[in-house]
Amino acid sequence: MSFETKGKTLRRLAHVLLGTLALLAPFTAVAQHPVPLAEPSRIETTERELLNSERIERRFGSYGIDVLESDERFRVSNLWSLHDGAKICRTFAVVAYPPSIDPRFRREHEEIVAGGSIGAVFARSGWVVTKRHLHFGELPATRKVAGLMRTDEGVPLAVHVYVLTVTKDEASFDYATIAEVHHPDYLSSADLPPIYGAPADDTDAHDGLVREILAETAARMR
Repeated sequence: MSFETKGKTLRRLAHVLLGTLALLAPFTAVAQHPVPLAEPSRIETTERELLNSERIERRFGSYGIDVLESDERFRVSNLWSLHDGAKICRTFAVVAYPPSIDPRFRREHEEIVAGGSIGAVFARSGWVVTKRHLHFGELPATRKVAGLMRTDEGVPLAVHVYVLTVTKDEASFDYATIAEVHHPDYLSSADLPPIYGAPADDTDAHDGLVREILAETAARMR
């Protein structure tokens, strides 16, 4: 091999070697200056619980409310979704209002009495709505409720009793005790604990409240 040929070969080898070193440089830099491990992702725990109206709309694609009965102490509502253009009751709700209404949420209360959806009205006004779950159980469908739900009379319906609390500007109030009776295609009694967790630790202290609202619900279902 001539001297000139050897020179060309060495130059080609040097060029290849320099190119290889250039490609390896970023990896060498990483090895010398390792990137800190990313922090583990955190689970968001502050997301509020879905309102029943929101859960119905997500499940069935529509939501509406009809107030069936209303007085100073109680309100009875049909929370419905549309199916083939017809209303189907997804939750038959009985609300027991507090004996007195605090002036700080009187406007919201008046809107609710006029037919507004309770959780939605408070949430829209900037209140944080929470529930203290007291009872999960079942009630048989009466002819009245079976007709609203388009199901069979006597079928077991999940019932959920809770106290609805509203909080704003560090002030918190128990607004109402609510019993919700659910359509069997919407929620069963077995569905309630996984969604809402176990009843509150102080449930025994509210036995009288639970019995009262369940008795009122059974009467309003007739």
